[in-house]
Amino acid sequence: MNPAFPPSGVRPVLLRQRTISDGAGPRVLLLHGMADSSTVWERLIALAPQHAELRRAEIHTAELPWRGTGPPDWAHRLESVSWLAETLDELADTVGPADVVVAHSFSAMLLLDLVCGASARTGHRLAGMVLVSPFFRPRPEDFDWDTMAALPEQFVRTMEEGIRVAAGPRSKPELHRVLAQRLCTTIGPYGWSRFFELYLRTPWLPTSQVRTPALVVSGTEDRIAVTGEAQDLVARMPAAALHTIEETGHFPMAERPARFADALGGFLRRISAAPEAAGERPRSTLVERI
Repeated sequence: MNPAFPPSGVRPVLLRQRTISDGAGPRVLLLHGMADSSTVWERLIALAPQHAELRRAEIHTAELPWRGTGPPDWAHRLESVSWLAETLDELADTVGPADVVVAHSFSAMLLLDLVCGASARTGHRLAGMVLVSPFFRPRPEDFDWDTMAALPEQFVRTMEEGIRVAAGPRSKPELHRVLAQRLCTTIGPYGWSRFFELYLRTPWLPTSQVRTPALVVSGTEDRIAVTGEAQDLVARMPAAALHTIEETGHFPMAERPARFADALGGFLRRISAAPEAAGERPRSTLVERI
């Protein structure tokens, strides 16, 4: 059973329109990663008026169940991708379907999983998608015990990095570790289990069947979703391109927002110039997946 609202009473998904389009641009949905929030996109959104393609776009953000203040029982669902499917459906029902989805980290894996399912089952697809700092390994043997044992500490360090990037130079580094550990505790064992399950499943995703134009963005200093994994993913997606951002970690849209805005704007321009690459605007494949 998947109730509309978890027993906690916290609304799982909160959508917000951030910019108004002149009607000519795409509808873009921005999705944050684990233990984060839509604030990770604020610096990018602030730059939108300075970029022609972003200025034309209608940009929306979503506060997702795995945000730091989300419902604590969101991870009791075994298929986290159903949350993402419902988010797309809610946007479609309220303002219209998304043309382009930009997803970070955990949400990037969910989006890839959803699109792979859509490609295999219905043929419905987005006009484009941007996968930011995705996790992906093409072979089961790429996972070993040492890798899995090291991930919890890497999670804490990545949370520290996110706090440092968001807080800026006036923050207190001595507090970052404590706050990061609290975030990881908030996500809890079920939340991290949903991450591990999704990550371990990536070798079996039918990425070669995905024809959705995709941009994969990776920071060259990302120590948890390394650029090598982004390269492996792009090599297995026929309509994907890789964009790396130098001297950048796991949060390129917040750490290097101007460079990220240029990359996103260029991608929107390319898919607008080739409308034949876009398929039907998608609703979710939730029914098919269940």
